[in-house]
Amino acid sequence: MPKSKVKRLLIYLMRAFRACAMAYMVGISNIVNQEVKFMDEPADKIEVMEKEVDDDPF
Repeated sequence: MPKSKVKRLLIYLMRAFRACAMAYMVGISNIVNQEVKFMDEPADKIEVMEKEVDDDPF
């Protein structure tokens, strides 16, 4: 292989590695963020249901 093709291949591999590494880091940070939100939420949630007014004559 000529040097230009080897260099192009190495650049492509580095870009692919960087993209995979960034996707992995974003995924891990989302997992940690979800766990933190889960731990901060109260165990008992009270849901308030609003009654809808039926103004429709039909």
